[in-house]
Amino acid sequence: MSWRVWIDRPPPREVAIPDDVELTDDVADADAVVVGADGAWDADACGRLPRLKVVARSGIGYDNVEVAACAAHGVAACNAPDAPTVSTAEHSLALLLAVSKRLKPAERQLRGRANGRSSPGHYRATHRALELDGRTLGLVGCGRIGRRMARYTTALGMRVLVHDPYLDVSDTAELGEPVTLDELWRNSDAISLHAPATAETRRLVDAASIAAMRPGVIIVNCARGSLIDHDALLAGLVSGQIGGAGLDVTDPEPLPLGHPLLERDDVIVTPHVASSTTAGTVRLIGGALGQAVEWLRGGTPEHLLDPAAADPAVDRRRAS
Repeated sequence: MSWRVWIDRPPPREVAIPDDVELTDDVADADAVVVGADGAWDADACGRLPRLKVVARSGIGYDNVEVAACAAHGVAACNAPDAPTVSTAEHSLALLLAVSKRLKPAERQLRGRANGRSSPGHYRATHRALELDGRTLGLVGCGRIGRRMARYTTALGMRVLVHDPYLDVSDTAELGEPVTLDELWRNSDAISLHAPATAETRRLVDAASIAAMRPGVIIVNCARGSLIDHDALLAGLVSGQIGGAGLDVTDPEPLPLGHPLLERDDVIVTPHVASSTTAGTVRLIGGALGQAVEWLRGGTPEHLLDPAAADPAVDRRRAS
C-alpha cells in the first residue's frame, strides 16, 4: 500500500522519503498533510479532504490545528516538538545579543559615516551597549527551547530566573531560580519568551506587566506574537521603560509596512525564521513526515496530540 502526502512547502533534499509515500502538490486526495504555522486545520478542512487521515505539524506549536475537531473526523494530529529546538534557541540568543549590543543603530551610524553624514569617531563616542555578564535573564516558559536558552545564557555569565507553571520547581531549579511571574518581571534585565499560545498567555506582556519590569529591560520573543501587546510594547519603548526588543514573531504577522516597531533602532524584527536553518528545516519536515508515516502504517506516533484519534469508532486508517 502507498500513501499520498501533501507538504505545505518543498521538503529539503536531505529528507528521506519512504518508498511507500508519494509527495504531491494536490492536497485534495492526500492521506496526510504536513503543515506549518499558517492556515487553519479544523473541522472544515478535514471535511473537505475525504481521504485525510493525519495532520502533522512541522514544529512545536499547533495553535492553528484544532486537535479535537480533527479527531472527531477520524483525523489524527501530531507535531515535531524536537525539530526546532536548537535553531530557535540560537536565534533567541542572537536577538538578545544583537539588541543588547545595539547592532542595528551601530550599522546605521556606520552607513551614515560612509555617506559623509558623521565624523569617523562619532559612532564610537555615542555607542552604548549592554554587557550581559552578571545581568539577569528571565525565562517565561522552560520547555525544550527555554532550557537550551538557559544553558546558553548561563555560559555568558548571566543569572537565570525561570517561570513555568506547567513544571515542578525541581524540574526548573537545575536551570535557574524558579520564581513567580511577578518576581520575574521585577528582577530581570532581559526577558525571553518561550510559552505556547493559549488563552492564558495571550497578551501576557501588556501595559501592567511592562510597568512592573525593570527600566531598560530587553524583551525577546521567538514563541508566538500573541504573547505581547504590541501597542503596550511600543509605548514602553517610547517611554524608555523597555530598552529594546528582538522579535521573530509578531501580531499581526508580518507587521504591515511602515509599522512603528519596524522603524525603531532599538527593535530588531525577523520574519518568523528562527527555526529556518538548513539542519532545522530537515528536522522539521523529516520529523513531521516520520510522525505521519507512523500513523499511516498503523502505529502510534510518539507525538500524537490526541489519543482519541485512535478510537476504533473514528479511526480513519481502517477506511480504504
